[in-house]
Amino acid sequence: MASYLRTVTGGSSSNTNSTIPTNTLGKRLVKWGLIIGVPTAVCVAAYLVYRQQQEQAKKSATRRSPLPTPLTKVNEDSTTTSENRLKNRLTVAMDLKNEGNLKYREQKYNEAIEAYTKAIELCPVESMEELSQFYQNRAATWELLKDHEKVIEDCSKAIELNPKYIKCIQRRARAAETVGNFELALEDYSTVCFIDSYQPAYIMAADKVLTDLAKRYMETLPPSTAELSKDYVRTSLNEFENDPILNEYFITEIRKAQPDSSLARAYQAFDEGRFTDIPSLCTQELESSNDSPYKLETLLLRGSFYLLMGNYAEALADFDALINDPNASEEIKMNAELKRANTKIHQRDLEGALYQYDECIKNHPNECSPHVHRGMLKTLLESYNEAHDDFVEALKISPTNLRAKYQKLINDAKIGAKEHTSERIEQALSSFEEYYDTCKQDIYYALALTSVNI
Repeated sequence: MASYLRTVTGGSSSNTNSTIPTNTLGKRLVKWGLIIGVPTAVCVAAYLVYRQQQEQAKKSATRRSPLPTPLTKVNEDSTTTSENRLKNRLTVAMDLKNEGNLKYREQKYNEAIEAYTKAIELCPVESMEELSQFYQNRAATWELLKDHEKVIEDCSKAIELNPKYIKCIQRRARAAETVGNFELALEDYSTVCFIDSYQPAYIMAADKVLTDLAKRYMETLPPSTAELSKDYVRTSLNEFENDPILNEYFITEIRKAQPDSSLARAYQAFDEGRFTDIPSLCTQELESSNDSPYKLETLLLRGSFYLLMGNYAEALADFDALINDPNASEEIKMNAELKRANTKIHQRDLEGALYQYDECIKNHPNECSPHVHRGMLKTLLESYNEAHDDFVEALKISPTNLRAKYQKLINDAKIGAKEHTSERIEQALSSFEEYYDTCKQDIYYALALTSVNI
């Protein structure tokens, strides 16, 4: 399962400065690659990309079509003269293209570009096939000069004129991949897959691009000893709905009642992004007074950041203390139980994590979150039918729970892919699009959990 999740980072933006817009289908392929794996996602997306490009080509052809003229003798003569001029211009343009080819073979690339540019300028817009070839030839020259942005620009013009131009689509894919525009590369590889009968080489190329997207995301995750990023912390903590340590009412109360306390300073560190200072400030709070009214919340805050920092033994000790404390509320106990299970996942103890989730469900049978968390782990383990049961149960308990809804859709798509049921895949993907912006942080978090094979 790790291979699925490590091949994508949803909604990743390009680093390139290219002015060529990234097609939304490229973004959709990124999402689908996560849910149903690269080969299936490429096959689903390829047809949609191809169909869209065919429609764009029709629109372009319509824009270029000459306006009809009245059928008078004068206009007939004018048309004949115009056609002769076009033929002459095309002949000269072809001669310039051939000159460019000669300079290209002689490795005089700047002269080749100059010849191709003149050919493009002279070529009649009605000669779409020839014009696309001129752009493709100039793009090939830019590629040798390693000007990848110009390669993308010229290839895009050629593809607009001839959407089936496989050589040009491949060239743009390579250039896009080189400059880090992975979503455009995905779009192009998927298009080539459809046009050229799903050759394994193209699917492998798409798989590599998706892996590069995953690597880009993984590089943003901090190692256990590094300073934690705000995005990583908020993504991780948002996995736990109604987390007591993020309760705004509680945080406001602390700041008003004990503004100079170590716990108040811990929340100030949280606001300022000084996350690695939080455990020591919590320890100071706990050591300053055994009768602190906020002892349990302080333990939960410290354990949570021990978990984020990779100090798993310390995190487990804090969570165990909370679970066994008779004064802890059900809310705090459930949160500690879920985080204890999450710690086991980080330690690659998946059986231990499942056991912890089972215990949490026994202790809190009427709560939605434990079923959702266990279902997510079952999905990671490819136990899709068991995961389905968890998400269904979660939605029985809380029918409006968004996380349960979109996790069920992800799981449904995976079941469809495994059973080769295209209707189920399409239905799940269509519904999943609605929730993607909401759930992509969950996807990133799953990606982080599976960054090492499990």
